[in-house]
Amino acid sequence: MAFKELFSIIPNIFTSFFKAINKRLKFSITFKTTTIHTFSLITSLILNSIVIIVGVLALLVYQDYTSLNRNYNSIREKIINNDAISIEDPLLEFSTDNQIEISIFNSQKELYYTTDDFEAFTRLKENFEKINISSANNIPFFHLINQAEINDNIYYIQLSKPIDSYINIVLISVAVVGGLNLILVISSAIKLSRTTKKMLRPIDNMTNTAKSISANDLDRRLDVVESHDELKELAETFNEMLDRIQKSYDQQNQFVSDASHELRTPIAVIQGYANMLNRWGKEDKEVLEESITAINSEALNMKELVEKLLFLARADKKTQKLQKSEFYFNELIDEITKETKMIDDKHQIICERNDSVLIFADRGLIKQALRIFIDNSIKYTSAGGTIKINSIGSLSGLTITIEDSGVGIAKEDLPKIFHRFYRCDKARTRQTGGTGLGLTIAKWIIDNHNGSIEVESTLGQGTKIIIHLS
Repeated sequence: MAFKELFSIIPNIFTSFFKAINKRLKFSITFKTTTIHTFSLITSLILNSIVIIVGVLALLVYQDYTSLNRNYNSIREKIINNDAISIEDPLLEFSTDNQIEISIFNSQKELYYTTDDFEAFTRLKENFEKINISSANNIPFFHLINQAEINDNIYYIQLSKPIDSYINIVLISVAVVGGLNLILVISSAIKLSRTTKKMLRPIDNMTNTAKSISANDLDRRLDVVESHDELKELAETFNEMLDRIQKSYDQQNQFVSDASHELRTPIAVIQGYANMLNRWGKEDKEVLEESITAINSEALNMKELVEKLLFLARADKKTQKLQKSEFYFNELIDEITKETKMIDDKHQIICERNDSVLIFADRGLIKQALRIFIDNSIKYTSAGGTIKINSIGSLSGLTITIEDSGVGIAKEDLPKIFHRFYRCDKARTRQTGGTGLGLTIAKWIIDNHNGSIEVESTLGQGTKIIIHLS
């Protein structure tokens, strides 16, 4: 039980010790790993050494016990075969030859004969143990006591063997085992330290790379060619994180650059007309009206751009909320179709199918998304062209199609039309207006209603937008 409790306490002692040290001092992982391994190895070696030394001692004691038993049988035979007068010389000779002390006691446990007159050999305790250890003249002795019946008389024969040599054996064993253990611990600590440093080298590389990365140097990555363990996965994850950061940073820079560019044009126009007003507009009514109209138009464009930028900023921060409610989608399509016909008399606005479907969505945002798609169709469809708006209900959900007979979109531009500030034809955009943010906003609205958008388009023939809402 004592050993079991000791084994259970030792790990707790080491754990508490390292926690206390770690709170006060900061050590590297290599140092911690080497120290913990070294202490664990020392503990294991100490326990193993104790077991080995105790085992050697037990073996020696067992050998002495066996030897004394054989000596006992020999002495008993000598006593039986010799008379009492001539027994002393054979016993003394046997004692000298076998390096043991012999004491014989009668049935009353009184000394009958001894080869040495020290107290340990001349007295026998009343309640003696068959095997015991005592000291005589500062020398430890191992005693074996057996009861013998000789010529109908009871005798107690005590054989004693010095075990001072055991101490020398233990000291030599401790010195040898301790020296070997010390060499093993030192070599193991050195090897483990080197191995740990080599294993943790990718982490050092990560640290150095992370320190060297700045806003102007986001293209640096960790080398994962030489790694083939868990650290490789960590390095790849770190590189993927840097890829995402660089992508976000590039998008942010592009966003700021595009927004600045979009704002620069109306500001320049407003500034130009303001200068013209300052020079001639005070006296020239025609210049005054032209300037006021242009300034109002550019101010509205700036307001629209800022509102869209704020919408996307809220969307990026996930603070743009949806106000969902139940409504009949066919009523929204009728409303949008009617309003489109009122503001646009240059195109044929047709609604061929409008199924009555009750949905749960943000009515205002859905209308905004549909209006964006329809406005694009109006801008890029020549006068007299056709714009079809249909809503088809099914068991899987609702499908809305907005199809025009406009200029269409080039195949290489289709994957990019929902990117912020992207324009397929920048020259035409200056004529038709727009910020390049509308489709981005429309896609965000549909995505956040668990919907999807498909775009089919052919240059010179038109574009078809297919929206699925479940």
